[in-house]
Amino acid sequence: MDRRLWIGGLAAALATLVLAACGGGPDRSKANVRFVNASSGYAALDVYVDDRRRFEAVAYGGNAAYLELDPEEMATKVTRAGSTTPLVSLTPEVAKRRHYTLLAWGPEGSLAVAPLDDNTGEPDSGKALLRVFNAAKDAGELDVYLTAETDPLVDAVALHAGSAVGSATGFATVDAGTWRLRVTGAGSKADLRLDRGGLVLGSRAVVTLVVTPGAGGVLVNALQLVQEGGITAQANTQARVRVAAGMPDSGSVTASVGGQLLMNGVGSPAVGSYQLVPSGEQLVGVSVDGVALASSTVTLAPGTDQTLLVHRPAGVPAASWIADDNRLPAASGRAKLRLVHGVADLSGALSMTADGLPVASGLAAGAGSPYAELLPGTTIDLTVTAFGVPSPVWTATDRTLLSNQVYTVFVLGAPTAAAGVLRQDR
Repeated sequence: MDRRLWIGGLAAALATLVLAACGGGPDRSKANVRFVNASSGYAALDVYVDDRRRFEAVAYGGNAAYLELDPEEMATKVTRAGSTTPLVSLTPEVAKRRHYTLLAWGPEGSLAVAPLDDNTGEPDSGKALLRVFNAAKDAGELDVYLTAETDPLVDAVALHAGSAVGSATGFATVDAGTWRLRVTGAGSKADLRLDRGGLVLGSRAVVTLVVTPGAGGVLVNALQLVQEGGITAQANTQARVRVAAGMPDSGSVTASVGGQLLMNGVGSPAVGSYQLVPSGEQLVGVSVDGVALASSTVTLAPGTDQTLLVHRPAGVPAASWIADDNRLPAASGRAKLRLVHGVADLSGALSMTADGLPVASGLAAGAGSPYAELLPGTTIDLTVTAFGVPSPVWTATDRTLLSNQVYTVFVLGAPTAAAGVLRQDR
């Protein structure tokens, strides 16, 4: 061999070793770790590893970049962005030359971090692997479906059934391609929580679908995490709306939102079920006893729950929008309860007690009170009174409130014969 070629080759090899030692290539003694914020309660999070801030101000849906970290120095704390007070601390077990995701999830006050192993072998060409992590605490167990765009859900079999909160399913093998993603409540195809077309699964991709909570507590969003790849948000594009008919004298109510009929000539008092409608600005149509109210629009935030209350606050029919919060009670084992004022022609504000304990007070017509959290039971007495009126507007005895449930008392109709509807909202 030519001595000059041999020396040149040796020099090149030495240069490669030097570059690797100086950071010019991957450090084979390190683990590769990324941090993903899937929490609905924290706009941005910092992550400290071995007392050094390694991830800064990570917003929902980030971060896709892996950092090289020492497996022996993985004492980790997660904080609000700009703070050093730990929200959660952990020391994940990682190995050198391996990849991991630290997934932050949970509502404000209950943040958790789940380490995910990102070292699953690739499937065959033309296939993809998909698992689900249910990070939507308020939504409960969920079923996940992948179908062709126009396939009816009624014919589909869940890819992952009964996905439990706070845990990852195993991987399922699917054909690579573009799918329609639908998520339902466990065991109920009619309970649709997310419906998104255009979910792309690349050939040989390994994907974790993280289901995240929607704003109202029942609908959900998703994050598509590709192993050693990018992150794509699969946000909900719908909201849920129900109609409460509160007219006196059994007045009939018809209502539509975005061209979708939600109530059709239903006599008051009545409270309809939630129905899915497109989010964003929508045209609202309401008629009472066949007479249309002035047309209006509403802007529905994605993932929210709303009540459209049709009532008569001062002699003239009106439509009022009330935001619903169907997230679970903050305290485990409690029930959430509120009051909605739909009593006609009543100038006095409403108040409500449950077994003598105040739940709502000073509530104006067309509004909903803040939620109160109560101990559940089966013999709860409810009393609704109006300012300036000597007798209760409505009373009910021995009503049942279950733990970890959300309820609304609608008081509707004429003040001399008001009807109360205790509705379990989720």
